[in-house]
Amino acid sequence: MYRHISVLAIGLLALITIPTYGGKNDTKPGLGKVSTVETVRKVQSGMAVDFQWKDQGKLVSFSEFTKGKVVVLNFWGTWCGPCRREIPDLIEVQKEMAAKGVVVIGIPLERVDNKVAVVKDYVEKTGINYLNIVDSPDFELSSAYGGIASVPTTYIIDRNGKIAEKIIGMMTKAKFIGAVNRAL
Repeated sequence: MYRHISVLAIGLLALITIPTYGGKNDTKPGLGKVSTVETVRKVQSGMAVDFQWKDQGKLVSFSEFTKGKVVVLNFWGTWCGPCRREIPDLIEVQKEMAAKGVVVIGIPLERVDNKVAVVKDYVEKTGINYLNIVDSPDFELSSAYGGIASVPTTYIIDRNGKIAEKIIGMMTKAKFIGAVNRAL
């Protein structure tokens, strides 16, 4: 009897887990991962900056990854108290709004030599469920956005890649959702 229950439990677990982790129909590549900015290409004024990062050895471009989606692009730091306080709200926004074509992307601005390791550790400890792409050593991405003078700074980018809103300072889940809904 116990053997049948064990086999049934393992089979049920496999059915639940396989589509969640990397199946061919996985529509959320890179979520919860940490990568590094590889290249940055400034585009016309008022539009999101296009940049690339590596995911499993392949270059991924921001413009392709976010095509047709509303993006919450959040510049933050592991050392920043307000940034850390808004992360649970960003996690909830990712969970609740993904079905509407919304994606949260964090851009950690770390000034330490081992910044990727620091961010990976923080992402794992806090359960961050959205992609984080560490800016390049010379902060090329944040510079392309005119320089990020204070964190958190969040850009809401509409489905066409246009910057719909720039918010400086900590936000709540309700404010994030309001900004996203205005861009939908």
